[in-house]
Amino acid sequence: MITRWVCEKCNKKWIYPIEKCVYCKCDITKQKGAKLKVIGITKVTIPSPMHPIIPYNILLLQDEHGNRMPRKTMKDYRIGDMYVQHTAKTEDAVSIVKVKYDIYEAIKEAIGLLKDVDLKSGDKLLIKPSIVAAAYPYQAVDTNPDFLNALLTVLFEYGVKKENIIVAEQALIGSDVLEAASKAGILDVCKKHGIIFVDVSKGPFEEIESNGYFFKIFREALSRKIINAPIMKTNFQIGLSGALENLTRLVDEQTQRNVYYEGIDSMLPKLVKALPNVLTIADATNGMQGQGPLALGEPAFLNLIFASKNPAALDAVFCEVTMLDVPHHVTSSLNLEIKSLEVVGNELDALKYPIKQANSHETPHPDIKVIDDGGCPACLNLMYNLTSKLIGLRGEEINIVIGSKLTKDMLKEKGRLIALGNCAIKKLNELNIGTTAIIDEKIDEVEQLVLLKKLLTTKGTPKITPVDRVKSKMKKLLSKVIR
Repeated sequence: MITRWVCEKCNKKWIYPIEKCVYCKCDITKQKGAKLKVIGITKVTIPSPMHPIIPYNILLLQDEHGNRMPRKTMKDYRIGDMYVQHTAKTEDAVSIVKVKYDIYEAIKEAIGLLKDVDLKSGDKLLIKPSIVAAAYPYQAVDTNPDFLNALLTVLFEYGVKKENIIVAEQALIGSDVLEAASKAGILDVCKKHGIIFVDVSKGPFEEIESNGYFFKIFREALSRKIINAPIMKTNFQIGLSGALENLTRLVDEQTQRNVYYEGIDSMLPKLVKALPNVLTIADATNGMQGQGPLALGEPAFLNLIFASKNPAALDAVFCEVTMLDVPHHVTSSLNLEIKSLEVVGNELDALKYPIKQANSHETPHPDIKVIDDGGCPACLNLMYNLTSKLIGLRGEEINIVIGSKLTKDMLKEKGRLIALGNCAIKKLNELNIGTTAIIDEKIDEVEQLVLLKKLLTTKGTPKITPVDRVKSKMKKLLSKVIR
């Protein structure tokens, strides 16, 4: 489809959205062309960083209004051929749409390409964005507010009433979701449209059995259709934060911990089966690459929208497009072969572009490494917050250990081990491996930071002193007074 914004009076056209004609100040109408003919072809046989797969063709398409647009394809066409975009034939299909200038049109097209999407006026919806930490939209940590704004507009066009929609999320354990949603611009979008924002962590939750495991799931998620709206990001812990990972924050804190303790590869398929009526519309307008899923990662600028009824299929196709290794939690949740997945909209091979993989041992601090296997979101968030606050302080290299699935081989020849969190402390005791120090989740955050600072700046085995505890209480009291 080709979209142009046309002045009703002087007939001038724009390829991007405007509200009034800049020449005569008259109203603008949106002109859409669906009958596309190939009027030009260029074959490219030399690869480039943005287009590594060759050969490919650049088509010049023209619609019934005379509007033109280039389109990359791996298929061969002839001048005069019609360019037809087919809709999905299977329930597990994934649609991919390139965002030009209008996120709204891209989301609308992505949904329209799927098979039998059932959205109607009487539906009660729960929109589940990804809001894991307080960050600005340009950092690509959280679902983009422009994406949510466009998504709501599309849902209203389907007839869904705003009073039947809630936006629900909980941040990473240890973070405030309202603070995160405010900084990310999500609360402003909710206020603009009169949509209620709900903190999932406050419940209520209902226990649901799935394949022998009991999940405590947010009750509203069981009585509404879920619009899963993650931002697609690399994740140094599990490889990818996407459609599947986003659903883990629809359960209570203890269940989240258990999902990682028991192993996400086996637990995520069970959780997905316990959540009925999930439609994923994923935000890859920016997307994140490198050391995601928090601010250590960097925007990938993908300009894509993904949609599917199958969250595992969507994650798998995203990995194929971005040339990432497909994580185990995705393949274990996928009920069919990746190669057999139906992809509609833009061609998968035509979109392939390698983004930076995440390094599983890196932290925000150059002298602090992490050894992780099965670490829960609480420990992950705590590790990230503590190491971020010491970035300007160089010192002796230390290894923070988190997770419940640690092995002796993982820790072999690793010095200065710091066990962070109950799971790691318990596991290292079971393995009979000594540590330089332990950081308990229950102690005050300032005390945790003081201990980590001492470990970084000395070669010994420092401990928290009574003086440190007094300073901690004073800083805590001072912060409350300032607020």
